[in-house]
Amino acid sequence: MPSPLWFFGTALTILALVLLIWKGGRPEREAAAGLFVVQLVSGWVDHLIIGQFRWAVALVSLSLLVWLVRLSLRYDRWWLLFAAGAQLLALGTHAASLFGSDVLTWSIVTTRMVVWVEIMILGLIGVWEATSAPYARPQSLSARSRIA
Repeated sequence: MPSPLWFFGTALTILALVLLIWKGGRPEREAAAGLFVVQLVSGWVDHLIIGQFRWAVALVSLSLLVWLVRLSLRYDRWWLLFAAGAQLLALGTHAASLFGSDVLTWSIVTTRMVVWVEIMILGLIGVWEATSAPYARPQSLSARSRIA
């Protein structure tokens, strides 16, 4: 039977992804799509290893970092910038597993789990940012024409 921590992480992931898609704007939906794909593909490629290094999962992690950096540069959302920073930390754990000893395995896995929970919490903050921040609200057509 899975641990209560697994149930918490799964429930948080489902909640964050559903709210990002349902209540978020285009940046949140694009981020949710990337997070969902990473969650799916990571399970599919988890068995591809060289020694102790899960190279395919590391590539998936790198692709999520690139996706989040792209979104944070394209859209004016603070949560995306923080999520990209958290994903950089997760990517660093892959380098640590490549150069570290087998003793560090559980600390590396735990760090990745904590970073995932952090990104999901940042996703929930992103939903709040998309609905509350004045710069995140879509402008009406008449407001755009006054600016131009």
